[in-house]
Amino acid sequence: MKKKDLLRILVLVLVIGFSALTFLNRQNTISKSRFLMDTIVDISVTAKNKNCTEKKLETIVDSTFSLISKYENKFSFFNENGKLWEINHSEKDSFSIDSDFYEILKLSSKIYSETDSLYDVTIGCLTELWDFDKAHIPSLDSIKTAQENIGFHRIKFSENQLYKPKGIKLNFGSVAKGFIIDKAIIFLKDNKVESAIINAGGDIRIFNYPKPLKVGIQNPRKQSEIIDVLKIQNSAVVTSGDYERFFEIDGQIYHHIINPKTGFPADNSISVTVIAPTTTIADAYSTALFLMKTDDAIELTNTIENIEAIIYYFKNDEIVNIKSRCLDEYLIYD
Repeated sequence: MKKKDLLRILVLVLVIGFSALTFLNRQNTISKSRFLMDTIVDISVTAKNKNCTEKKLETIVDSTFSLISKYENKFSFFNENGKLWEINHSEKDSFSIDSDFYEILKLSSKIYSETDSLYDVTIGCLTELWDFDKAHIPSLDSIKTAQENIGFHRIKFSENQLYKPKGIKLNFGSVAKGFIIDKAIIFLKDNKVESAIINAGGDIRIFNYPKPLKVGIQNPRKQSEIIDVLKIQNSAVVTSGDYERFFEIDGQIYHHIINPKTGFPADNSISVTVIAPTTTIADAYSTALFLMKTDDAIELTNTIENIEAIIYYFKNDEIVNIKSRCLDEYLIYD
């Protein structure tokens, strides 16, 4: 064989080898959005698996949206065909439940105790009185009647059974969205997705990204402005604010985060952002801390491993914040 021919073969082998390596290490990234859980849900995924083509990745994401829809129906306070609706409107007081309900109830019980019963998912009879589409303020009598059917300590549950006195209504609005996002992430992992971001109206879970991503916190009083920026990697961040669902009458804002003890919207904070390992935890605690006095909320946060929080509130007519012990590690300063 001539030297020139040998050189050509060598170059060809190198080209084929490089092409094969590129094929084996290629990655596909797609992003899709759907309106689910009463908000826009954005899913962005990346897969390096050589068998995970772009078409297959699209199928996985579409299946993820279907999973989210299934869970939304299951936990919806308003879906007449859902399991939660069945529990809330049944004449029975004892129900079979699955591991999903048990997981949510177990976390809810923990936070109920930590917050001196401020965080209470048995608040359904009270929350249904408030109509934020029609700007309706319930009467004091109706609020008092609803409060008679509130109290997490009145329900009992195990891994497969729930006892709930007739009249009590569960509302998982403070935790279900986060729980569903975590279930979606598990589904993506099981389908060999390399990394993913799910953003459901500000409830964000970031999985396996190589570098921290910037996440902005909305200014509670100026929707077009960012008040702070966080760097988040492989964790969840959720914000609860009084600007998400509200109406205003005579200069008073009435929002959707209701204090079960007063029957009215909580008024200690205007925005609470929580960073946690999962969106289930971040979602639930963002509501729980919003209900508490700011100092008490940060004191509680500092006792819980792996969560951080920043709380915005008014002081002398100006927006100020209070932060948990290690929150500064996540903040990006100009």
